Amino acid sequence: MASNLVLKSGSPHIGSPITYKVTAASLTGIISFHRVVVKVKAALSTDTDWTITQVSTPVNEGEIVELDISSALQAVADRYQYEPIPPTAYPFVKYSLSAYDEYMQNGEVHQTEVISNEGGNALFGAKTDLERLFSDGNSTAQHFSRKPKSEYEIVSVGESVVVPQSFPAPVSLGNVTTGPSSAVFPVTTAGMQTIGGRDFYALNSSSPDRLEFRFVNGLGCLESISLLSLRSVEMNITSETYIRSVQETFGNFSRGLITKQNDYETWKLSSGPVSPAMQAWFLHEFLMTSAAWIKVGTVFIPCHIVPEETVTGVNRADGSMREVHFSVQFDINGSPEFS
Repeated sequence: MASNLVLKSGSPHIGSPITYKVTAASLTGIISFHRVVVKVKAALSTDTDWTITQVSTPVNEGEIVELDISSALQAVADRYQYEPIPPTAYPFVKYSLSAYDEYMQNGEVHQTEVISNEGGNALFGAKTDLERLFSDGNSTAQHFSRKPKSEYEIVSVGESVVVPQSFPAPVSLGNVTTGPSSAVFPVTTAGMQTIGGRDFYALNSSSPDRLEFRFVNGLGCLESISLLSLRSVEMNITSETYIRSVQETFGNFSRGLITKQNDYETWKLSSGPVSPAMQAWFLHEFLMTSAAWIKVGTVFIPCHIVPEETVTGVNRADGSMREVHFSVQFDINGSPEFS
């Protein structure tokens, strides 16, 4: 039977490879096919709805193979729906493993005895390729924001900031017991200050064009950013003309009509002047978010952060300032001004 179902390497984050190795059984006789099957049983820590996913690979007798189970865990994590108000703690994915050999001999399919591994818990989010490159094959998780700490972040009095909270100590894949959290802090005083472990500079009053965003970062936590950057507003309205036919008389005619829809607004924005570190954060973190909300009035509205087709980073050719251009597409129609 299959044996030695053990973790080879992995990250506490399910978006990065989590590789288990298993040794195939040594079989005798004429074998038509032989594969190792690993079943992953996973669920959100807040849920009892377990999902079983099968991962398999062809093997030779006694061969040691490695299987990545992160995609099976990611499928479970995708069931979680983020909201603009963070929970007390984000859930994590709990899982266990089992493995066996499946083979055909003399025209009959056989299955060996099942072996088990208790698995563990894994966090949302993913390590970047560079973070993986600089690791030793196994990594830990402690901090859940990639914002640079080398400068003050600009906000305004009356806004709120969302700051992912760090674990007291690093955790590995084998000792995850709780998910991380994001804390919401109101900005009540002007000037330089530390809020939630981050440095901010708060302006006395807010500009009509200052925008608050909350978004899911690459490490699976809600985070915020405040910008003074509204450049233009666009809409891509679709219309269709048709003829309304009526019984015509000398003074009554068929007439042309038109229907219009999809008045979803798109706001063209810019990060404004930023440092090299902050520009890199905008390019590789903020623009890559999978879920975001923009505050309009007192409500956070779901939206999409849409980069330009080609995003310019450093441009020393024309001496322009460092900034990042992007668009925000609203998920709902109607004018935010009517809210």
